[in-house]
Amino acid sequence: MTRILIIEDDHIYQKMVEHALQSTDYELSFADDGVQGLAQATVLIPDLIICDVMMPGMDGYEVIRRLRRDARFARLPVLLLTAQTDLDEKLAGFEAGADDYMTKPFAPPELLARVSNLIKKEAVGKPTEALQHTGDGHVIAVHNLRGGLGCSTIAVNLAAALHGLWDRPTIILDLVLTAGQVALMLNGSLRRTWADLGNRLPGEIDVFSLHSIINHHDSGLDFIAAPTFPPEADLLTPQHFTASMNLLRGHYEYIVVDLPHDFREISYNTLDIASEIILITSPEMASVRAAAAAMETYKRLGYDMDKVKLILNWTFEKNGLARKNIETALHHPIRHIIPFVPWITIEAINYGQPFMLTKPAEEISLVVENLAYMVSREEDRAAKPDNPTKAWMRTTRRLRA
Repeated sequence: MTRILIIEDDHIYQKMVEHALQSTDYELSFADDGVQGLAQATVLIPDLIICDVMMPGMDGYEVIRRLRRDARFARLPVLLLTAQTDLDEKLAGFEAGADDYMTKPFAPPELLARVSNLIKKEAVGKPTEALQHTGDGHVIAVHNLRGGLGCSTIAVNLAAALHGLWDRPTIILDLVLTAGQVALMLNGSLRRTWADLGNRLPGEIDVFSLHSIINHHDSGLDFIAAPTFPPEADLLTPQHFTASMNLLRGHYEYIVVDLPHDFREISYNTLDIASEIILITSPEMASVRAAAAAMETYKRLGYDMDKVKLILNWTFEKNGLARKNIETALHHPIRHIIPFVPWITIEAINYGQPFMLTKPAEEISLVVENLAYMVSREEDRAAKPDNPTKAWMRTTRRLRA
């Protein structure tokens, strides 16, 4: 039976929650404040917690932060209830580690639906024996040396496109540790991030500790978020990411990595093992110079330049450098051009909904889908899948045409 702990100091709202969930087979327990709630959680080990924000002694944010420090509750779904409607309050809840947020007063059917959804998502994400080193995942690194060119947007939508094409385990890793935005772009919470590995030695990272920081998107795409605050990354070393990558490559068919804009050790290590490097540039001089520096560094590192895919992202409307001039300057062909459609990309970022999923017929989505097909495994592209997806069928038809 599913156990739910309700931490709420207002007995009227306790009754309202109980009424909303009365038709289910959930086992409900109640705590009148945060301290009592934490104590009951350690005894009950609930499957989900519904927690009020404003409580005497310890507020709901602090309750969640303390829960997340305990490995037993690292993935425990938490739904916040509050009378506050400000955006700042909502963001504070997600930063503390909440999974969902409802304002008071609430509609009982909506509360039931949200609780059911959180429980189902958690059931799908529980560790299994399947997370073992059984293969060699296809690593695709998205890189450039200049921020503001849409690397994270392209990385997130590329990962969504790969999962849509092949319907195989796919994950995106946010290695922009100072200000990564992958979780934001997937409307994900920051309850568990890379920072949660900081208290372990690299050699101590195992299947279950790694699984505790993997987040799951409704589309089936998985992701690991960058730390909530930059100082949280201080305890992480390149060896932490190497150990993690070794495990992830055994479980995921496709691994997309959103890299920082540098050539530090974490970037080097990822680029070394990447099967494909997506180098992003924009049609203006500063971006082209940054791309030239990256290309020269790849050559000095001895990379096969055929694995470097140069992508031109139009981040402004007009008066950009000509494609031919950029290709001449970089001595490398541009494989795809991302169109300038700010109304689509900005909406996708603000709502945390990748345009590949919400607007698959738009030109920008078709370009990213073509790119995803191009950087897929050669053996995957060589034969028709046993159960081709809609994305595979439309992409192959389009490319044949």
